[in-house]
Amino acid sequence: MRYPDETCSRVSTRGLDCAVIFGFLKQRRRRWLQAQPFPKEWLVTIERNVLFFHRLSASDQVELLGHTQVFLAEKRFEGCDGLEITDEVRVTIAAQACLLLLHRKTDYFPRLLTILVYPSTYLAEDRRHVHGHVWQEGKMARLGETGRWLDAIVLAWDAVKSGAADPSDGKNVVLHEFAHQLDYENYAEDGAPALATRDQRLSWQEVMRGEFASLRAADETGIPTLLDTYGATNPAEFFAVSTEAFFERPRALRTRHPKLYAELRSYFHQDPIEYSAE
Repeated sequence: MRYPDETCSRVSTRGLDCAVIFGFLKQRRRRWLQAQPFPKEWLVTIERNVLFFHRLSASDQVELLGHTQVFLAEKRFEGCDGLEITDEVRVTIAAQACLLLLHRKTDYFPRLLTILVYPSTYLAEDRRHVHGHVWQEGKMARLGETGRWLDAIVLAWDAVKSGAADPSDGKNVVLHEFAHQLDYENYAEDGAPALATRDQRLSWQEVMRGEFASLRAADETGIPTLLDTYGATNPAEFFAVSTEAFFERPRALRTRHPKLYAELRSYFHQDPIEYSAE
């Protein structure tokens, strides 16, 4: 009988290693999951709860459903405060999260293992920027949260449902929190996801730095903004807030922040104006 370490050692001597084999098997399993028939009851849930789905092209719908199959097979869901995790909860969250993965090579939010779901708004320790040098600390009502050092996302189920039901109000807690997970893929919490080239990184840095500074200035002076001023908290929150606006209010974002829109369109390989309800 061969033990795993012995097998890996022998395979490595033939020019391969365990990581390569594991990666190959993972990708093969994902392709198999994507090819499976999508459960009819899950599709009914998406068509009922996730309104942007109806506006996607037929090919994008197929891709989204394939990603959803993989996501649900790899992530664990846990209910909090008595919430029962049903297929409706799982599928409604997964379909929204997977919108961020269309048209791109993806590893399915690799730092994320668990999604914790509360029935509604919950209380958590928080430190929030109010204005200028004023910060508010203490227990605050939250709709969702995650962190670089966590392997979990926390969501409020009622906020998940309301975000899915109105795809043009600029508010979507699932898109917001999963954008943070994309941010963490480069092992930092800096508002910059993993970008392929140096030129892309430089362009992203230049645009995001200017847009973030503008939002902070508007927040401090009380000037009305398209972007939620929570994005003025730090660059990580700015990316998450911008992602919400990109998918939910794309026409307005392109009109008022064309450079920001162009950066997000390049990163996500999508143009949400094509299927926007805005």
